[in-house]
Amino acid sequence: MNAHVPEDPNRVLIHDLRNLLAVIVNYSELIADETNDPEAVKADIQEVRSAAERAIALTEKLPRAGQIA
Repeated sequence: MNAHVPEDPNRVLIHDLRNLLAVIVNYSELIADETNDPEAVKADIQEVRSAAERAIALTEKLPRAGQIA
């Protein structure tokens, strides 16, 4: 019999945060390659900003320093 093991919420948060940081890194690399296309740069910057805003929101779910989990 397979018992369902609940997923560790901290692992989920770390996974989500790492994904958002990867978006920021990847779009930053695209911006560096698209300096001759202002519209592409503008779109990529918006993606970076959006990912950063989502990452900031995720940090609200992280335990505060000194707080008991």
